[in-house]
Amino acid sequence: MQTWHFAEGGATVGPLDSSAIKQFIQSGRITASTLVWTQGMQNWMPISGIGEFQADLARANARSGSGSAATTNRGIVENISGQIGKITETEHVKVEHVGGLFSEVMKRHNEQEMEAVFAAGLTSAPPTSVQPTMMQPTPWVYTRVLGFFGLAFLGLWLGWREFENLFLIPGLILIGAFAFPLGTALFFFECNAPRNISLFTVMKLFVWGGVLGILFSLIGFELTERAGSVIGPPIAGIIEEPGKLAAVILLANGMRYRWSINGLVLGAAVGAGFAAFESAGYAFVTAVVSNDDQEMLSSITTRGVLAPFAHVVWTAIAAGALWRVRAGRPFDWAMLSDRRCLAPLIAVMVLHAIWNSSITEKLPFLLGYFALGAVGWVIAIGLLLGGLQELRKAEQANASTGAAPVQ
Repeated sequence: MQTWHFAEGGATVGPLDSSAIKQFIQSGRITASTLVWTQGMQNWMPISGIGEFQADLARANARSGSGSAATTNRGIVENISGQIGKITETEHVKVEHVGGLFSEVMKRHNEQEMEAVFAAGLTSAPPTSVQPTMMQPTPWVYTRVLGFFGLAFLGLWLGWREFENLFLIPGLILIGAFAFPLGTALFFFECNAPRNISLFTVMKLFVWGGVLGILFSLIGFELTERAGSVIGPPIAGIIEEPGKLAAVILLANGMRYRWSINGLVLGAAVGAGFAAFESAGYAFVTAVVSNDDQEMLSSITTRGVLAPFAHVVWTAIAAGALWRVRAGRPFDWAMLSDRRCLAPLIAVMVLHAIWNSSITEKLPFLLGYFALGAVGWVIAIGLLLGGLQELRKAEQANASTGAAPVQ
């Protein structure tokens, strides 16, 4: 069977069969100028010169937008993401990268495929060796989990509307507070290309990391009480982000995980636990203090919708950046001053501070929060892309020396 390779971001992706190449054309990850190679070709050449794929390229171009407006908007978005990447020392995120990440969400998958995702990191399912031509992850299980929780929340909400039974309130708070943080953490779990972290480890960090992150933050607020009275709510960005990162360091420093992608997963788990416990606390206080169940439901729903754009992605960024600098070494405080760690950490602290300011409230329909969340996701995906390149280079180096596959 004929197989193909294509060039992306200074690395080679493949071998892939023709159907996989066509899927990447449809998702926009491969464009007419992408260089490809297959056995028998003397040199790499643009895919537009390969007759087999010209019809697929034409259909992709027809869907990509008619007129210059779509091209201009795409250029603006990619220029902004490029500037974010430069500031935070992360890879330049392009539209095709995002399209590739979500390319499997709408496709059909069976239960065996879902169970295979959850089997990652188990001794009965050894970590998959990272191939030099490893493709970008295409997570999808997290959407099924979100749908599962969403239907459960809807059922409890309808029950409350119909019967107003107080026994339904704890379930609404629990599912409303936990669903979106857990779903977002699962997204990063699926992106872990080495498959060397188990779901048990994620849940352990979710619980203990969430608790420790909150305790560390409460200590920080106590120590900065005077400054907090002057700065106001934005001080949470200065206190909580280091507090959550400290929880990741304390819980995961002795673990064997050495890749920056591992750091993204571990950070997301801690951030998810922090977000879930915090949201449950806000909902409980709202219900008790205001004695208004509708306000409580509004609070838990809003915080749930915004959860993927806040604590989970912020802590994933901070931990992923630190793990990038650690490179398998024991933690040292000097690592925090390395620009590759410091720039993303400062970025999430600033994003959190602005999130808690009055600026975001001035835009309607939560647009201010979504805009900040988009910036956070650009940084996180940039770290993910860099982590994939890190793995490819390590596997290529091992292959050239005959060493064991990267795990």
